[in-house]
Amino acid sequence: MRRLVSAGLARRAAPALSLLLALGLPSIAWAHPHVFIDNRVTILFVDGKIVGFRENWVFDEVFSDQMLGDFDKDGDGHFSKAESDEVQHVTLPSLDEYRTFTYVWVDHKDLGKLKPSDFHATAKDKLVTYDFLVKLPQPVDPLKQDFAIEINDRTYFVEVLLAKDNPIKIEGLKEFSCAPVVTMDKKNAYYGGYVIPEQIKLTCK
Repeated sequence: MRRLVSAGLARRAAPALSLLLALGLPSIAWAHPHVFIDNRVTILFVDGKIVGFRENWVFDEVFSDQMLGDFDKDGDGHFSKAESDEVQHVTLPSLDEYRTFTYVWVDHKDLGKLKPSDFHATAKDKLVTYDFLVKLPQPVDPLKQDFAIEINDRTYFVEVLLAKDNPIKIEGLKEFSCAPVVTMDKKNAYYGGYVIPEQIKLTCK
């Protein structure tokens, strides 16, 4: 992981992401990030159209330790299916209040909340990962429609950044070629304009 948060601060501020979100995120006055996520996105195609995407979140070391303390009941350093189901049961309803940090636009229209599915929480080498599917309400033709994704916590309590290695993948596309493009979306800057989100688009031909 390329970013660390001090153990003392994280333990005071973030005993579990589920609890943070359930209690409500703190005011912007002290909402600089206390939890850090490396994010990877896999854009999914069927018959030449975008049908959804998967998000893969890897949490920082300190917060992962807290998550394991809360949900790894047998202490083996991994999440069983039952433990993963418990993570889902506790965290997803709270994350829903914050759009699961996910923003999607089609032809510049915000699609609003998109509920995740096929959720899995895993742990490896003391790092916790969330992996889940986001389905689009309608397939999107990237040759004819503008498609954009941003994944961030606009309260800035959690920092979500694209991973340095293999941050974006495309699966299921056979009909033509697409390449991901990441730009900084200044018009949707948050935290008083201080944080400019990463926006994912596709260039297709």
